[in-house]
Amino acid sequence: MQLRFVAFAGLAATAAASNATGPFALHITGKTNSSIDGYAAACHAGAAIEGLCYSSGGDPTVPGSATQFYYNYTSYNSDTGEPSQPGWLTYLLTAGSNNGTVTIPSSIRLIPNFASNVFTALAYPSVEDGTAFYYHPENGTIYLSGGYDDSYFNATYPSSGPTLGNLTNFHLCYQFTGGYYYQSIAWVSTSPPHNPSCQPVDLSVKQIS
Repeated sequence: MQLRFVAFAGLAATAAASNATGPFALHITGKTNSSIDGYAAACHAGAAIEGLCYSSGGDPTVPGSATQFYYNYTSYNSDTGEPSQPGWLTYLLTAGSNNGTVTIPSSIRLIPNFASNVFTALAYPSVEDGTAFYYHPENGTIYLSGGYDDSYFNATYPSSGPTLGNLTNFHLCYQFTGGYYYQSIAWVSTSPPHNPSCQPVDLSVKQIS
């Protein structure tokens, strides 16, 4: 998947050092429920905070809409033009009124709930403070690197630590998304999810035509 390159220079000081690919949509497809086939839409979750709510329906093509996102990177492969990974999923939040508006680059973070294994996806202002995500160039599927599998750990130092590989633990859940109750994207750290409404989904980048 070859994504178009854009620059955020001048939008905000926090974004001046980063470049981005996009715009693109975040496609949500169910892993076990085929009726889930829609897109993430930024939804108000608090002061300058957005959630990733589920929007059913057709392919989003409207520039500047709540379904438009970017992938920020700090370097790229000079041979292929592909951004180096991992990077940050970002959204351009427009704030203000008739007296003037500002555009605020915001990045997606997975916010833990320490009483649950469900981490809510929220977009906060700034870029580099977001969760660092990877995506598959072939199909756009977004994932995290699993790191070491500590279920094998004991008092003996491991000669080679087992790893969990690439994880695609996104779920669509009814949950408090910031200060509001929505059906929105979350990350489930271990199965099964503590929240029984959560359904496993794939989240992928899809170029907006």
